Amino acid sequence: MAKSLLLGALLGGLTLFAWGAFSYMILPWHNMTLEKFADETALAQTLVSNAGGSGMYILPNPHKSDPGMTAAQQEADEAAGMIRMMQGPFMFSAVSLHGTRDMGEAMVLNILNNMSAAALVTWLLLQTVIPRFWHRVRLVVVVALTTGLIAHVPHWIWWQFSTSFTIVEMTDLLIAWLLAGMVIAKVARVPGASL
Repeated sequence: MAKSLLLGALLGGLTLFAWGAFSYMILPWHNMTLEKFADETALAQTLVSNAGGSGMYILPNPHKSDPGMTAAQQEADEAAGMIRMMQGPFMFSAVSLHGTRDMGEAMVLNILNNMSAAALVTWLLLQTVIPRFWHRVRLVVVVALTTGLIAHVPHWIWWQFSTSFTIVEMTDLLIAWLLAGMVIAKVARVPGASL
């Protein structure tokens, strides 16, 4: 079991990484779902002068009022913020004032994350008694679909992530785990399992 777990983590994680590299660097679909601001320089200057630091931001933010406000003023400010949120414009974003992560560091972290996820899915598969190869693959894909519904769809619902972005992310996730599932299902076999 330990050997299967290690192989599933390693080979499944590398399969996920290889698909991710192909999906993001070769296929155009991720970039097609991302819009561009008309004046990026002006917006960047506005971010630097208005963001208190790197972090997650929401615009408008009805949940944080000026500390000097009375309770009644904070309540009124929150109500006004909720109205502005419904009317728009609305934005939910990650802001990094110091640029993005180094590519080498990001790749190492991504590989480790992929291997961790593949190890968990391998462990899950090893707990089952599913003899047929494609049935084991199907279980992995269902886990991925469940993960996508939990992780991606709420962003579409609550934070207005675009439909095209959400569809591409979900499709990418399912393809990645179909491929990784085929590798994991091959190495994480229970006794008597078929190929």
